[in-house]
Amino acid sequence: MLAIHSKRPEPAVVAVSTLDTKGPETAYLAERIRQGGLEVLVVDCGVLGEPLGITPDISHESVAEAAGSTLGAVRSIGTRGAAVEIMARGLSRILVDLHADGRCGGVVALGGAEGAVMAAQAMQALPLGVPKLIVTPVAAGRRTFGPFVGLRDVMLMHSVVDILGLNSVSRAIFDNAAGAISGMARARAARPAEPGRERLVGITMLGNTTPAVMRIAAGLKAAGLTPLIFHSNGVGGPCMEEMIAQGRLVGVIDFTTNELTDELVGGIYAAGPDRLDAAARHGVPQVVVPGCADFFVAGPRESVPPQWRARPQYHHNPVFTLIRASREEMAAVGRIMAAKLGASRGPVAVAVPLGGLSIPNTPGGVFHDPEADAAFLAALRRDLRRDIPVVEVPAHINAPRFAETVLDLFLRLVRAPAAGGRVVAEPRDA
Repeated sequence: MLAIHSKRPEPAVVAVSTLDTKGPETAYLAERIRQGGLEVLVVDCGVLGEPLGITPDISHESVAEAAGSTLGAVRSIGTRGAAVEIMARGLSRILVDLHADGRCGGVVALGGAEGAVMAAQAMQALPLGVPKLIVTPVAAGRRTFGPFVGLRDVMLMHSVVDILGLNSVSRAIFDNAAGAISGMARARAARPAEPGRERLVGITMLGNTTPAVMRIAAGLKAAGLTPLIFHSNGVGGPCMEEMIAQGRLVGVIDFTTNELTDELVGGIYAAGPDRLDAAARHGVPQVVVPGCADFFVAGPRESVPPQWRARPQYHHNPVFTLIRASREEMAAVGRIMAAKLGASRGPVAVAVPLGGLSIPNTPGGVFHDPEADAAFLAALRRDLRRDIPVVEVPAHINAPRFAETVLDLFLRLVRAPAAGGRVVAEPRDA
């Protein structure tokens, strides 16, 4: 653990920056936080030069050493990218140690492209709820924010101007950043202790499945369980799977599995090849529904690639266009789902709404394609492990009847004894 000497009560706000280029700006930010009554620990992640106008509490030599390297080795590695990766590992170790010692009440970082990415990667090592703020000029424009946010609660603040120099514009931005991280740190410190360990149930949802998930969530609460809703947008699914792996969820209702289709086809909401693996691997009870698996997500209408333009489309909003999955793609999703669920070590069941998998998938709707949906179900049934039940419900996915069936099926799985990792409860067919 790091030995940090302090004059003020713990915990501190950790300020991270490359002090060889952003020393005066970091010094100003740190002083504004101190003026608000909080301790600040400054960490230097700069590689090439020495700190300008500030003495860090934790030096860049210490950051490199925390990564198992030396600053000299980092400087001679050859590329900025490789240097950033090493310093990010060291910074992660330092933040973890400070948090374990009760010294990290929040983290604020000033960074350009490399500095912001370095800080963002390190912040992934901190648990949810620890305030995380990055002030950077790259938090704007036509950029994806996955590299900066990842699977954590990271806040991005656009610096408007580059982080080089103190003036009326930059000081206003830094003052707001100081106030934001200070307020978050104080709010976290004042947060009352949780009354008891919640029994959390992960549920996936999109706008197309909101009515059903709301009904299921209410039923879980009535049963003494706490629903934890994840937006299945390519990030929400992996966030849920990470919590499954951490042992934080007692069960899963994977109601909206469109991320499988996006991964297959190349849509915006692709979540990676490991989606739908965690609950199976860790033996967590789960009910899986092919909610919204009948489409994948593209950008604005005018940006839809030529190969998809002739397909049925649903104008979800000005930013996202939903594209209907073909019969062949639906069959492929059925095979993928069957293979992943076949590896389940715990109770598992599948529920399929025969009346449509999404809002536009109704008779007369733009996504109504019973043959494509049937191809999914046929492939799923053909390849699924024989002891995993598939409950077919003659209702739309947002119909109360379907939501109640899924809720009942899940509660039966959770409450039923299991042996050898196999489902022993008999689900109710609808």
